[in-house]
Amino acid sequence: MPKQTVDKAQLLKIALQMTREEGFESVNARSVAQRMGCSVQPIYSYFNNMDTLKEALYGAAMKFYNEFIYSRIDNDRILESMAIANVAFAKYETNLFKMLFFQKLNGLNSFDDIYEWMGDKSATKQIADRLSLSEEKIKEVYIMLIVFTHGVASMTATSSANISDEEIADLLVKAYKAFIKS
Repeated sequence: MPKQTVDKAQLLKIALQMTREEGFESVNARSVAQRMGCSVQPIYSYFNNMDTLKEALYGAAMKFYNEFIYSRIDNDRILESMAIANVAFAKYETNLFKMLFFQKLNGLNSFDDIYEWMGDKSATKQIADRLSLSEEKIKEVYIMLIVFTHGVASMTATSSANISDEEIADLLVKAYKAFIKS
């Protein structure tokens, strides 16, 4: 077998870039191959079918999302900065946000499931200790903030609202404070 000139990491990088630019729907074997300047053969040598490529692409998108969010964390305002970063992700990486959050996710059947999937347990403990509140209370705040934040992020991602970053940040901080007091 001749040596591959295209590697799996390159394929995922191109597929991720295409998703960022054109949306998840634009990714198929032919479009990725065309962007890479090769045939579809290298794609199918690394991925059995398009479903396995899209699973790998979902993983790469989630890694990108986590890096985006965690690069914007303010350790003195963890939940507030995570909320602000989530809306920024929806605003500036709209196609990835839609890919990751505008589809049914198997196994998420409760808000506790969503917390287990999205929540940062170490942040929960750190905030509970800092504010002298129970971890259960911070988990409750975290869940409410996730739901509230994703509402704002969805409005941003669908262009139903063109709200400034400053106004969004102000609203999210107010929501956090209200949830803490509740």
